Amino acid sequence: MKIKVADIPEEESLTLQESLRPEPLRLETPVWKFSGPLELTASFQRTDDVVLVAVELSGPTQRVCARCLEPYSADYSGRFHLDYQLNPSMTLDITEDVRQEILLSYPVRPLCRDDCRGLCPQCGANLNERSCSHASS
Repeated sequence: MKIKVADIPEEESLTLQESLRPEPLRLETPVWKFSGPLELTASFQRTDDVVLVAVELSGPTQRVCARCLEPYSADYSGRFHLDYQLNPSMTLDITEDVRQEILLSYPVRPLCRDDCRGLCPQCGANLNERSCSHASS
């Protein structure tokens, strides 16, 4: 998302909405990918020497559970703030900073559900689907 700093009113904020394709942002990992567009809303506000940007994002994802290794769908939503030194003649491109914030928000261990029982370490059975004789020992 690009905006000319001169287009941001000095006394009020400017809010823009955009639908982003995830592929150009390179957000895919082995256990996480966006399965549809990201909806982005960004509010820009100028102060004396800084441009403040409040960002809200949402979009559908496909993930792989860290415990049972099963794929599952989940909605992503994120909120964060960015700030930039004010230069009235510049065009501000927040795309790379948005990308980095999204990547930093990924959970280290995505779970299909909080009570996921995972896999049996001996036979590999998905303990969410069935019990095995190893699970009790």
